[in-house]
Amino acid sequence: MRITTSPSSAPRRRRSAGRLGGGLTGALAALMLLGACGVVTDPPARDDEATPAVAAEAQATEDDEAGTESGTTTGATPAESAEASPEEEPEVAPEPEPAEPQSFSGTGNEVVMLDPLGEDVFYAAVTHDGSSNIALWSVDENGQDIDLLVNEIGGYEGEVALNFGEDPAALRIEADGAWTIDLVHLAEAPRWDGEGVYEDRGDSVLIVDGVADGLTPVTLTHDGESNFAIWAWGESYPDLIVNDIGAYEGTTLLPNGALVLQVDADGTWTISPS
Repeated sequence: MRITTSPSSAPRRRRSAGRLGGGLTGALAALMLLGACGVVTDPPARDDEATPAVAAEAQATEDDEAGTESGTTTGATPAESAEASPEEEPEVAPEPEPAEPQSFSGTGNEVVMLDPLGEDVFYAAVTHDGSSNIALWSVDENGQDIDLLVNEIGGYEGEVALNFGEDPAALRIEADGAWTIDLVHLAEAPRWDGEGVYEDRGDSVLIVDGVADGLTPVTLTHDGESNFAIWAWGESYPDLIVNDIGAYEGTTLLPNGALVLQVDADGTWTISPS
């Protein structure tokens, strides 16, 4: 059994999910490289505006060419030697080590501290075998609650988004029974390719990367008794695309560029192309 909320009171996932998309920004790096190499130069002076220094440099060039033709070689200046030497390649920062999955278990109320998650994205697989309420909050480094991830009564098994936006420093659990929490890399979540019917049960995380391109209608069903809500996470922010109570069947649009679906449900649910 789940603590039910009305459709209008379902919390909106308010944090940015830009890390789910990613992408290369080579244009800025190329621009910086061009500037460092001195590509931009002043326009050449006209012949009648040549300064004495320019004339002297031209004379020196002619003397060098004459020396070359006569078989003599002029010595290279320090500046010429520096230009001839190969440029040192910039040091490349090593790739950060991927964060390791973390697992926790206990009974009753507890706070667990998380190792830094870095740039990796995780969801949490949670179980509870008690008879009363289980509530799971993500907590920031100042001890403030970020999000209520789980709020159920009795036995529970489901997957919930963890750090799709803000990184938590800890998890706070209120429960009357034994519980487990396993942090799983998002890449290991199930994936739907946009074809056929995908079916799951309860709170779930589903990758839909590449499915929503332009207008993408999908049909959703739910046979549970409590709240049924789906957030579509993209590169900027999550959209609440379904928010109903009890049995549901309807058609909606996946937001263009949607990457992951976070499903809150207490029964079996399906998604299929319309």
